[in-house]
Amino acid sequence: MFIKRVGQGPDLVMVHGWSMHSGVWQPLIELLADKFTLHLVDLPGHGQSDWQAEALQIDQLLTKLAENLPQTAHWLGWSLGGQLSLAFASRYPQRVSKLILLAANPKFVTSDDWHCAMDATVFAVFAGQLDHNQRETLKRFVMLQARGAEGSRDTIQLLAEQTADNVAHPEALQAGLDLLETLDLRTQLAQLTLPVKCIFGERDQLVPITLAENLSSLNSTISIDRIAGAGHAPFISRPQLCADKISGFLHD
Repeated sequence: MFIKRVGQGPDLVMVHGWSMHSGVWQPLIELLADKFTLHLVDLPGHGQSDWQAEALQIDQLLTKLAENLPQTAHWLGWSLGGQLSLAFASRYPQRVSKLILLAANPKFVTSDDWHCAMDATVFAVFAGQLDHNQRETLKRFVMLQARGAEGSRDTIQLLAEQTADNVAHPEALQAGLDLLETLDLRTQLAQLTLPVKCIFGERDQLVPITLAENLSSLNSTISIDRIAGAGHAPFISRPQLCADKISGFLHD
């Protein structure tokens, strides 16, 4: 597993979202590297990390992360990376000082008892297109992350560049979608006792802002921030604001 380390200060692990790689964090790297030692993870089959069958099976992945990352660190995860960071914090709570979930949902798709998520039918259609046309599916996903948000053109450009620059392994993409569809970490989030902050974009088309109220009912200790005008990638459209919220929480 490839993990790039940059900066100086307290350790901060950063885990990217589906189909991306650690390069997507560039807007934040420039703002956080003078305050933290950043551990920029490329998930299996993404970026510079090789792909092996079942490398994104959740138990195997968490074990691999535990073997390659600091014994104690802050964790920041975006979207799918947020779910994986939450799963790691639940499995190894003594190793996570503080947890930041950025545009992340403990359960990404809807169910009868969870409506503040991506519609399950829409997700199924999207996932089914991956086998038929990977390029168009990735392009559509980039558009979904920026739709309706301020600064959408810059967000689309950066995400498209990151996707085109280093396309994830097809099996890794499918395994990531399987995780998004099946992971349900609501109980784990409710049981966490370590400090947690959630940052949402108010115009996010994938993780609806209505999730904020539901998270408070799961765990009343969670700190929640909403970024006006932002979509699914607020760290791209509002990097300084995101960096300030991250630094403020971790240094508090």
